[in-house]
Amino acid sequence: MKKSLIGFLMLFAGIQLLYAQSVPTLPQLTERQARLQRTGTWTLAGWSLANLAVSGIAIGKAEGSARYFHEMNLYWNAVNVGIAGAGLLSLRKKSPSPTLSSAVKEHYTLQKTLLFNSGLDVAYITSGFWLLDKSKTETTITRQNRFRGFGQAVVVQGGFLLIFDVTNYLLHRSDNARLHQLLDKVSLNGNGVTLQF
Repeated sequence: MKKSLIGFLMLFAGIQLLYAQSVPTLPQLTERQARLQRTGTWTLAGWSLANLAVSGIAIGKAEGSARYFHEMNLYWNAVNVGIAGAGLLSLRKKSPSPTLSSAVKEHYTLQKTLLFNSGLDVAYITSGFWLLDKSKTETTITRQNRFRGFGQAVVVQGGFLLIFDVTNYLLHRSDNARLHQLLDKVSLNGNGVTLQF
């Protein structure tokens, strides 16, 4: 009986120790968030630069709707490179040690932004399909090719952005539980703020 009780207490203490170690500190959590943002921004930059290179080369030899596909890819990804560049610059200027309040606000604001962007991505894809459908009713071959090529490019780019934004949302959302564990360690009482360890 004593051995069972001692074994149970050791198991309980071990579980508590593991649980205590699994609660991240604010610097650990914000570093993970920054790492996810850097990775995401570099992914967008890489996708955009690859599209600019491929379409920049292919547009010279492309004909028909393929020419318009590559033309739209160039426009679209020039904007994306600008967005990625601005994102990378803002990440360099970010405070390395935010307050708990600012970290929580930024965490949830980013998630809302990614969800909003996902809605825009669905609108892009829908617009691309509309352009494809419109290409079927155009009377000149040039307009048919333009609408078809632009529509295909918008569907491809919108599809990538939808996958990109949803993936980033899910990655950042996976930290919600860790953030809540950290917040559970903070309590207010009549004497001030208490941080439990």
